Amino acid sequence: MTEKDKAGSVVAVVADSSGSEVARVLSGMYGDAAAGPAKRTVLEHTPVPGITDKAGKTTEFGFGYDVIAGSLHYFMDVRLAHEFLPSQDNSGTNQVLLPNGVTSAFVVFDDEKKPAFATPDAAKAWMATTKFRQLKALLLSLAYK
Repeated sequence: MTEKDKAGSVVAVVADSSGSEVARVLSGMYGDAAAGPAKRTVLEHTPVPGITDKAGKTTEFGFGYDVIAGSLHYFMDVRLAHEFLPSQDNSGTNQVLLPNGVTSAFVVFDDEKKPAFATPDAAKAWMATTKFRQLKALLLSLAYK
């Protein structure tokens, strides 16, 4: 990445009223991601009309979890729509290729040593909260122009 490219990169950090980071949106970054085998469960997904990738592929907001080596890994982000298909067997990436690099928009689930939710049922229950609705609305409102 050149210095000019770095200058065009933007990171927006979204914090709650206590100052804790709850979401992050990156744009114009260099994309480098790793993916591996996973069993994906999607709890909810919805098209994000304001973002299509460089090749014209659609994106979606989604919330769910992957089982990787027996551990649950929750995600709430914007990805290419095909990553929310029931046949998805890969952890994939939340990086979307755009003309200015990649964008990545996701909710921050803190501790990697312990799941964000005690059980999948707890994650489903969280979907009824105001915080879930606010974060979903944020991710659905994103647009690339």
